[in-house]
Amino acid sequence: MLPLIKTRIMKRFILAFAIVCFSSLVFISCESNELKDVRALVASVKVEGDSLHSMKATVDGDTLLFSLKDARLNNGLMLDGDSVIINYIKGHKDTLRALVVTILPKAPRYIDMDAAKNDTLITAPRVSLNDSIQ
Repeated sequence: MLPLIKTRIMKRFILAFAIVCFSSLVFISCESNELKDVRALVASVKVEGDSLHSMKATVDGDTLLFSLKDARLNNGLMLDGDSVIINYIKGHKDTLRALVVTILPKAPRYIDMDAAKNDTLITAPRVSLNDSIQ
């Protein structure tokens, strides 16, 4: 009878040890996909056709690569040199996954027409419609 009790205790011990090991591995391997945000300067945007694929942004001298496949854009489309606020989560490998990209507007330039009355107006050269078709 004594060996039977020892085997039951040993089985319970091994089962408890396996459960503790499995649960600790599960908790350690789970990464938190917490939402982060950063203010950055757009270095380049990769566009193929009418789709935005990725964007490189400079933050404090570091260049970060963001995937834009599922991103929502606020205030239009970003160009190189625009300031943006990016809400992102960790992506695959070195790429971060952008969720919301807010383009910060640039300050407008106003022309004082009274002060600029005597200045010459500079315009683009006029091209006729027939020249542009050919």
